[in-house]
Amino acid sequence: MALMEVTDLTMRFGGIVAVDTLTFNIDKGSITALIGPNGAGKTSAFNCLTGFYKATSGQILFEGQSLLNMRPYKITHKGIVRTFQNVRLFKNMTVMENVMSGCHSISKQFVGGALLRHPAQRKEEAEIRRISEEALKFIDILDLKDRVAKNLPYGYQRRVEWARAIASRPKLLLLDEPAAGLNREEKNDLVRLIRRFRNELGITVFLIEHDMGLVMEVAEKIVVINFGTKIAEGTPEEIQANPLVIEAYLGKDDDEGGPVQ
Repeated sequence: MALMEVTDLTMRFGGIVAVDTLTFNIDKGSITALIGPNGAGKTSAFNCLTGFYKATSGQILFEGQSLLNMRPYKITHKGIVRTFQNVRLFKNMTVMENVMSGCHSISKQFVGGALLRHPAQRKEEAEIRRISEEALKFIDILDLKDRVAKNLPYGYQRRVEWARAIASRPKLLLLDEPAAGLNREEKNDLVRLIRRFRNELGITVFLIEHDMGLVMEVAEKIVVINFGTKIAEGTPEEIQANPLVIEAYLGKDDDEGGPVQ
């Protein structure tokens, strides 16, 4: 069953077509990847799905409801959470404070309640702290909860982002280049975490990633775009053997190309 349906999605910047009539589905409970050469339009598509860009035309349905022209915070409240290619933490806040900040989408209290310290507000804050600790434990960084984010190594800052994302209890998690800047061991841990997001937390995962080895290992379905247009869609095995994908990544040659690695 499709959790998100993208139909004829188009994003133009003046005379430049960044995304051109892109159509695909993200099935509930799946791990799906969007790949393509540099400048293919992957991030533009991501930004349309999360409301950071207003699509020129097309349709985006999430659980049957349109996301077009919806502001990012409202999309987050629907249960769609994203991370970014560049780490975006509150650098001078602690790890715990960063993760708790991700729970705003499940918070029901207003500013007045926080200022007056109503019992309901105190109860909600305790619940948010509990949820945040669970997320940190899941990512295996609970022992760092009192550390200031800017003092952590890059790989651990990434983990704080992932903990913040899952603390918001998303239905769909969009990961933008999650392996960027990670070493091999950290990438292996990321593969295991992505599978656990889906298998243990029931989160549907959609990712953009340049590391083809990671994509082929973790994704169940892959959508490939080039110059904003979908050129292939299928399993990792099908994508590796697709001549259009090989040509997009390696260029056209008189000899037959090998599979995408």
